[in-house]
Amino acid sequence: MNEQHPDYEALAKIRDGIFAHAGGEQKLRKELPILIKNAVDFVIDPVRTARTKMSELDKVEKTFIGLKIEHYLRDWLGAPKGLHRDLNIDGVEVDIKNTIGSSWMIPPETFRAEEPCLLIATAKFDGRCWLGLVLARDAYLNSAEGNRDKKRSISEAGRRNIMWLVEDQEYPQSRWDGIDMKRFRQLRDINPGEDRAAEFFRENIGRIVHRSVIQALLHDQLDYMKRVRGNGGARDILQHDGILLLNGSWTPHRKIARSQGIDLLPDETVAVRK
Repeated sequence: MNEQHPDYEALAKIRDGIFAHAGGEQKLRKELPILIKNAVDFVIDPVRTARTKMSELDKVEKTFIGLKIEHYLRDWLGAPKGLHRDLNIDGVEVDIKNTIGSSWMIPPETFRAEEPCLLIATAKFDGRCWLGLVLARDAYLNSAEGNRDKKRSISEAGRRNIMWLVEDQEYPQSRWDGIDMKRFRQLRDINPGEDRAAEFFRENIGRIVHRSVIQALLHDQLDYMKRVRGNGGARDILQHDGILLLNGSWTPHRKIARSQGIDLLPDETVAVRK
């Protein structure tokens, strides 16, 4: 959107405020996909529901995703809820609208005064996201005909007037992608904890596992990471099977992992064969 656009002044002020609260444009583009993915995983709740995909949610849960993203976004930006709208950016109230498809529904209280909207798209279950700003102008909206709530969707003309802050950005991979959740729930019944951790990693050779997954696996252990380390933990048990349990917080472990083509972050663990 260039400076000749009739909405530029109003939207640029909000855009710059969001960038400032986020710590800059690049940080927003980097962190937003992580924030959205965390909100989605919160709703999916893999440990308690054995689901790992957004497509497995029911209609009500999909609606709840938008609310969680709104909560997470306000908290991350350090921006309060407005008196009348979802977000207050440096004195400007903005309505937040989320979709997991490709269309946003704008309510009458927002489009009557052609107020600004922050549009979020967690679109089409394909692991990508968008964040943009638009004024809810009459000329940018389709008719409300057939909609009981009198809400109006953004038209093709309206989409051309969205100021994108984040566009077609890829999500990070979910920490639960590829994990057999039925088996995961079975493993949680194995005791003691070190045997449980050892069996999980024995069945997941080469899978990079985030600390939060280990915590969920060892949910009843006060010091859950102790059950994974050496000195009687899963690492010692697996060594007898010719398996190395590598943790990304240790430089020697990261080097071994890298030699096998695996890049480990500090909060990640992987089991590999010697």
